[in-house]
Amino acid sequence: MSLFSKVLIAVCLFEIGGASLLAKESHVPEEYKVKSGVVVYSISGGGVLAPELNITIAGEGKLRFQEWGKVALIEEHTQESTEGTLHDIQTFTKCVKYDKKQQFDIEYDKEIILERSTPKGRRFEDLKAGMLPHGEESIAGRTCKVWAKEGMRICLYKGIPLLIEKEIFGIVYEKKALWINEEVDVSTNQCTIPNFPIQKIALFKTTIEQKRGPQEISNYLNTLLDEVSGKESLYIRKHKRYYLNRLGVHIFERQKIQLPQILESMKRTRECLQLVEDKVEANECIAPLSERIKQNLLKEEGEIRHWNHKDKEEVLDRLDEKITALESRMMCIRASKNITDLSGCMRK
Repeated sequence: MSLFSKVLIAVCLFEIGGASLLAKESHVPEEYKVKSGVVVYSISGGGVLAPELNITIAGEGKLRFQEWGKVALIEEHTQESTEGTLHDIQTFTKCVKYDKKQQFDIEYDKEIILERSTPKGRRFEDLKAGMLPHGEESIAGRTCKVWAKEGMRICLYKGIPLLIEKEIFGIVYEKKALWINEEVDVSTNQCTIPNFPIQKIALFKTTIEQKRGPQEISNYLNTLLDEVSGKESLYIRKHKRYYLNRLGVHIFERQKIQLPQILESMKRTRECLQLVEDKVEANECIAPLSERIKQNLLKEEGEIRHWNHKDKEEVLDRLDEKITALESRMMCIRASKNITDLSGCMRK
């Protein structure tokens, strides 16, 4: 069973019934030229976020729709990982149901469903707004029409997106169809929306303050591509680092909290190891450490197999080195304002 299946096996689907995707009246033409179907996607991407800091994006997605796209569900599970000066892994699960004039976003971390009205007049055609035709491609055994503009390219088959590509400053995101199954009874392949409380969100003015959780790179790419659209290339190049810092803001905020916690965890582990005399207790001491730190500390074994005097001194020495190295960077870490600053701290 794939990672996507494990995570989303009982996550979400939509109810059947006269519903309209992206707020349309019943008499308007169909959005898709396919009555119902399922599309499975691969998600990939990445690039250089800061000097000596690379990000990799990987995941899978699924689109299910009925009634010519009047009812639709989008599922995604992605993982972002950084390598280099900072080691960070974040996973994002997305499930959005479009039903009539309403949109339902499932937030698993908060265990709520956000219900909001879809903006009036919004249509699938908005996906290619501002784009020009760029020929055709063959994807997932279907010939689709390519539309492109600066930083973005899509490929539509009978109105169904088989490819979405985004790029800014070398950071790339690609969502590409692996296969498509047309004219299938998707109601036989249902999973249910979690039984979370529903919170209604006003489209414009509201007295409710909505705190958004961390967003994946793909969402930031959308925002930044909209912002740089129409700006002169000289201005964009001049502000490259500003935009890259914004792309990495969720990583920066997370790491700035976690690095001091990692330091304290290593100090407590060191104190614990100093007192124990057998490997069982020693392994209990290192349990709170991340797998990466354990592997570096124990020469990639992941656990303490021997705990004589020599082994103990070697592990304590390596742990002292890590504590000293991170402690020396803490002033810089605390003063850092963005992902570039933080990456620079870790290079010192």
